[in-house]
Amino acid sequence: MATFNMGIFGHSKSGKTILSEAILFKSGATDRMGNINQGNTTLDYEEEEKKRLMSINLSTAYFNWKKNLCFLTDSPGYMDFVGEQISACNAIDIGIINIASDSGIEVGTEKSYEILKNKGVPIIIFLNKLDSEQTDFKNIYKQTSEWLGKKNILITYPLINNKKIEKIINLMDDTSEISEIKEYKQTFLDSVAELDDSLMEKYLNGNNITQEEMKKVLKENIIKGNIIPVFSGAAIEQSGIEELLNFITEFCPDTSSFPHVKAKNPDGKEILVERKKKEHLSGIVFKTYFDNLMGRISYLKIISGTLSANSNFYNSTIGTKERIGQIFHMKGKKQDIIAEADAGEIIGVTKLNGFNTFDTFCDASFPLIYEKPEIPESSLSFSITPKVKGTEDKLGNAISKIMEEDLTLKISRDNETGETIMSGMGDVHLDISLSKFKEKFGVEVLRGIPKIAYKETITTSTEAEGKFKRQTGGHGQYGHCLIRLEPLTRGKGFEFADEIVGGAIPRQYIPSVEKGLKEALKKGTLAGYPVVDIKIAVFDGSYHVVDSSDIAFQIAASLAFQKGMQSAKPILLEPIMNVEVHIPQEFVGDIIGVINAKRGRVLEMLTHSNNQIIKAQIPLSEMSNYATELRSITSGKGSYTMTFSNYEEVPSHIAEKIISAKKTEKEEQKE
Repeated sequence: MATFNMGIFGHSKSGKTILSEAILFKSGATDRMGNINQGNTTLDYEEEEKKRLMSINLSTAYFNWKKNLCFLTDSPGYMDFVGEQISACNAIDIGIINIASDSGIEVGTEKSYEILKNKGVPIIIFLNKLDSEQTDFKNIYKQTSEWLGKKNILITYPLINNKKIEKIINLMDDTSEISEIKEYKQTFLDSVAELDDSLMEKYLNGNNITQEEMKKVLKENIIKGNIIPVFSGAAIEQSGIEELLNFITEFCPDTSSFPHVKAKNPDGKEILVERKKKEHLSGIVFKTYFDNLMGRISYLKIISGTLSANSNFYNSTIGTKERIGQIFHMKGKKQDIIAEADAGEIIGVTKLNGFNTFDTFCDASFPLIYEKPEIPESSLSFSITPKVKGTEDKLGNAISKIMEEDLTLKISRDNETGETIMSGMGDVHLDISLSKFKEKFGVEVLRGIPKIAYKETITTSTEAEGKFKRQTGGHGQYGHCLIRLEPLTRGKGFEFADEIVGGAIPRQYIPSVEKGLKEALKKGTLAGYPVVDIKIAVFDGSYHVVDSSDIAFQIAASLAFQKGMQSAKPILLEPIMNVEVHIPQEFVGDIIGVINAKRGRVLEMLTHSNNQIIKAQIPLSEMSNYATELRSITSGKGSYTMTFSNYEEVPSHIAEKIISAKKTEKEEQKE
């Protein structure tokens, strides 16, 4: 029995969850098709998902198809929940991008493709909703072909009559003489033959390509990402589902056939791990979820080996041993207890308290660590406070759990203002997170004025000295260091360099200097915002045999940093957002005017169906009331999506106002 691991991706409300429901029903994993409007789907089970009629959490299920064990992951399409898509990408082997045929290629479609492509996950396209009144198969397939280029290979063709799918025709084994199919059949054969020189020679000589030859060449090229198979259907009618699953289990690689996975051993040396049952146990925790009844549930992807219930394994990320109890396969919220799980399987484990999302688990005798994915930086922030006084402890407990569930959500305390600041990927993300506090964790919170996550950096290199010397009774304190500050390119963060020679500062105090600098970076000198994109090298200093200490060098480093920042021409940075606006043609002029007024710049304009798409970059500080403005200008016909792009310098006249306001705020806090 082979194991196949697939995930459903695509634009929000494009039919992803219904496609998942159709797969589960068709395979016999469920005894009915769930309905989103009735709130009874297998994979959208949280109250917030039912209320909003959209997925907000990654969820998984398993099923059997022709004696193969298959796992299915459904992730949200709305880009505010990109963290869930990243988690899904780290759990699956094959990505199925669902495209709503009545809407076409949308921003969520393109973003899903980007995420899967960057992760190196093979992609399959499913053209859904082909039974819709607004659907024209030739039009949607042309659009898809132009988007994918030569990589696309149409596998199934929908025979449509009076807007109804009469039959799904598999071009791989089609023998019909229907005229409208001949062109697609010919293109399919040409595309397959081009994948292999020997097949091309056979094809040109007029010989038929066998199913076994197709299987071999398709598997090889799907793994390499050279081709993207395209399927047709209507999930709500289960049309095209059988053909999709047959292709995956017959022509796609199972989990053990994929290339080895890169990992690192304790010495940092790269090793390759085979995805096979016979290997040492290893895998990752790709999601953490808190259930009101069962508590903490960890979602595990087994990459190699076998994991048994009631056994021990090793958390190589933090270096601790952990005992697990029951393990189970999941169908949404339902858990089916199993005795063991092998490479390629997705399982759930409760009360795995020592593990965080993306930690590596493995056999203690063969320790290794898998690389963690990059998590996008949060860009929209506001303050939160408990609605009822006296529930601060309850709020604190809820904060720790909600941050474990969602790595794109950042909640921290601003020691300067005393505020608790929550940062996320957008308005919808933060709004749903607020609801979770009440619905899942039983504490109501109030939302404050949105905070913009400004940052500070420097524009020139400089050197600075920091000396901390204090003499009291007994041992004193002495730390002394000289540092060099240099600006880095945008997005590089912080780099530390040790350039001490001759023992000017003993080796044991270098980490103290770095620690002091990292702490000082949390507050810049302009307005107290975090400092980024800076390299700091410690190149000289001195010490006292008796009085020097870790804390003394931390303070000395902090003092040097403060002096250096003041002379390195610091500037304020602001988050810039990628904004994609979908509007009817008649509103283009007005919308461009608004973008310009918001200090934005238009990057590109495209035509999509009956709408115009304007791609622009706009400072986040200008976007606070944009949803209201857009609705007003377009009479509710316009929509937009917004994702973080990068940080750029704030214009000096605006920076002055921000700095002045921050200073006033500080003074009021003192009073």
